[in-house]
Amino acid sequence: MAAAPVNTAGVKEGSVCEATLTEAQQKAIGVWEAEPMSGKGEVSCYFSMTPDEDNPAGYVVSVFRNEEALLGTADGTDPSPTKAVPVMVKGRGAARQVMYGDDWRASLTVDIGAGQFLFVERYSPAHVVTERDLNAQARKVAEQALANLEKAGAEGA
Repeated sequence: MAAAPVNTAGVKEGSVCEATLTEAQQKAIGVWEAEPMSGKGEVSCYFSMTPDEDNPAGYVVSVFRNEEALLGTADGTDPSPTKAVPVMVKGRGAARQVMYGDDWRASLTVDIGAGQFLFVERYSPAHVVTERDLNAQARKVAEQALANLEKAGAEGA
């Protein structure tokens, strides 16, 4: 049985950071600064773990309202993408991918129903965090963000 679509209507630029990760969850993963952003069909939060702009580390958590918004973020500049691996996250279809270059990025794109997607990326300077740990950390944050969005969506429905 397919999971019910997540109601993300209440997730806006001003609330996306707290809607996806609670303050306690942000503290637990070492967030130094949370910065919301929005674009056409998406809201995102950049969770920085360090003020060091030359060696950035952290997470990006985004809610895309539709496939067009999700695909509109691909810029083709990633130096060495791997193929996407199909996985499940809390019973929902998802794709896991790792990008290599000066920064390593592990990402999960989760189908949250009604044509919407949750995107979670864990990034770090190359060779600082293992690929296995990057994937595990991205998955943990994706599971937390999904649970928080599901809870908020159910309360707002």
